[in-house]
Amino acid sequence: MDVVVASFTDPIEAQLARGRLQAEGIEARLDDEHSNLANWEWRLAIGGAKLRVPAAQAGRAREVLAALDAGAYALDEQTAPLDPPDRESPSSRLAWAALMLLNLPLPWRRRRGDDAPASRTL
Repeated sequence: MDVVVASFTDPIEAQLARGRLQAEGIEARLDDEHSNLANWEWRLAIGGAKLRVPAAQAGRAREVLAALDAGAYALDEQTAPLDPPDRESPSSRLAWAALMLLNLPLPWRRRRGDDAPASRTL
């Protein structure tokens, strides 16, 4: 028998919580998720998306959700942000121009990681 361990008015937040529980090895499912997406004005009336787990795993699931709310799974702020990949090349500019001017999509060659130039900082 499944037990409701949490209810979310935001279906995206419910998906994140379900994913965290599944990553911890807890079987979890969402009820009324699609109703919340299709009829967003009904979210509060139907009680939001309900996160259900087996009764035997409910205690562990509540612990994981409490840790998630406390920020235990947040990324470290001291991690340096990654530079976006450099996708500009003469062939990509030619393909873009052909698409905009002639409505003709052309493929272009992307650089491989080993021959790409060093990232530029502004």
